[in-house]
Amino acid sequence: MTIKDRSHYKVGCLFAAIGGFALAFEQVGATVAWASEKDKFATKTFKLNFPKVRCIEKDVLDLSVHGDKLEPVDILTAGFPCQPFSVAGDKLGFQDDRGLLFLHIIRLIREFGRQKPRMLLLENVKNLKHHDKGRTFKRIQAEVQKAGYWFTEKDACIMHTAFHTDIPQNRERIFMVALSCDHFATNSFEFPKPFPEPRLRTVFDYLDLDHKAESWYYFKPTNRYYPLFKEAMDAGGKEAIYQLRRNYVRRNMSGMCFTLMANMGDGGHNQPVIKDRWGIRKLTERECARLQGYKDSWLKFPKDLSKNQAYKQVGNSITVPLVVKLADGMLSELEQQKSKAKANVA
Repeated sequence: MTIKDRSHYKVGCLFAAIGGFALAFEQVGATVAWASEKDKFATKTFKLNFPKVRCIEKDVLDLSVHGDKLEPVDILTAGFPCQPFSVAGDKLGFQDDRGLLFLHIIRLIREFGRQKPRMLLLENVKNLKHHDKGRTFKRIQAEVQKAGYWFTEKDACIMHTAFHTDIPQNRERIFMVALSCDHFATNSFEFPKPFPEPRLRTVFDYLDLDHKAESWYYFKPTNRYYPLFKEAMDAGGKEAIYQLRRNYVRRNMSGMCFTLMANMGDGGHNQPVIKDRWGIRKLTERECARLQGYKDSWLKFPKDLSKNQAYKQVGNSITVPLVVKLADGMLSELEQQKSKAKANVA
């Protein structure tokens, strides 16, 4: 992709995590003006990889436009907490305090006043659209509209990493794009179309199989989960990816990886597992990062970051190449709007 001169377009990132959205917008030429993240470990990783971007380590509850001197931006991104809406959680939605954090996005937008962002890019789990029989999404739609944006159900799209990139990860997320009523006559944004035919590489293309990993990643025969993996692998072979879920092992023989999740950092559960020449092991955090689209040459982890924290950060991120497609489309929409405004003046 040829990067246009788009540096005058400014982006702000709420719930920035390690910077997936920031990286995607930088890759299409935009300038990331600031980011906000409350997790001290994720903030440290963000700052290491974005030394020139202002990163505010603060809970969104305490963040304010005036108090924190947030520069007005053209696009605001927010991958707000997904646990309250995930099928893997209790699905309490807005009855969960984390679900209510969405309303602080709206509060901050209002604090910008007439300088509010021209476009919003929101992200969450696939289940958000149908959570509580659709009432959760209706609430989000109403709040975004009341804040002054064109946003309906058609402006939300469930996108699959494996259908939009060559990365073999079974990952579906909902992305929502809203356009300011002050700058756009309607919401004409079109989501990128999936590839007509799959372009996937195999998951093994992303793995380091020519040398032994650190011993930490291998399951020892004395580990209580070792017999479960061995039994599954004896039946399924080493060409599959495995995953421990509670007290059983899942097997994926399609050449794809299971969805990478933040709770990979909580222990042996939900981490992708393979059998290599040296034994049964977890995918390393670096291999998982590749499966989110992070190049080794770009993503650096702080030297004192624990492996479990690194897993959590990768699983909590987005698939960068997928968001690059969204970012490019959003900047194109801003460019078209600017051209139309010039034409009307002339």
